[in-house]
Amino acid sequence: MAPRIITLIRHGQAHHNVDQKYHLPDPYLTPLGEAQSYNLSNKFPSKPPIDLLVSSPLKRTIQTMLFGFKKHIESGVKMELLAELQESTGLPCDTGSSGEVLEKEELFQGLDFTSLPDDWTSKEGKWAPEPDSLRERARFVRKWLKSRPESHVVVVLHGGFLYYLTEGWDGDGNLPGPKWGHTEFRSYVFADGDEDGALAVETDESKERRKGSQDTPGTTETKQSEEMTRN
Repeated sequence: MAPRIITLIRHGQAHHNVDQKYHLPDPYLTPLGEAQSYNLSNKFPSKPPIDLLVSSPLKRTIQTMLFGFKKHIESGVKMELLAELQESTGLPCDTGSSGEVLEKEELFQGLDFTSLPDDWTSKEGKWAPEPDSLRERARFVRKWLKSRPESHVVVVLHGGFLYYLTEGWDGDGNLPGPKWGHTEFRSYVFADGDEDGALAVETDESKERRKGSQDTPGTTETKQSEEMTRN
């Protein structure tokens, strides 16, 4: 049985989001990004209860999960890292660190990095920053999420890949919108009988929550669009 609801969250502000520092490798959250993440615990709905936390293995998404859902983690909510959630481009800021590097981080002690494939940082093959590969990776994630037995799964990932996951952008040149703000979250349900595992619709409550959000993509999303068009 598929989860009743999936809530997707963009990570907090990271150092590459400031002054277009896309050359930074796997950047951490800025102090503002940390504050945004901690504030998630104040604005995230208490119901339905969270049964599973899933994060992209990049540092900024892991931090967002750990800071934003500290109380849930302390209460025993399970965490998983999914390499397929990594960001869409091959820029240094969107390329993750190896499991061997991540497991040495004091902040990340207790997380299991053994499930990460050895080549997940290669940006080649299934990880390539190309529209076809990204669409297939997004489809894999949707089917993986649909297969989960938990009722409410919360997923922390990236602005660019969110558009592929929610099928809001096909990577063929049309800029996505509306923008996903830092630590913004939206909730989705699956269509009954959908063999492809598509996230069917955003919930009415989620749509109401984001009324007035920016309708055009931000600087980072525009850069990602340019990278995809170039590829």
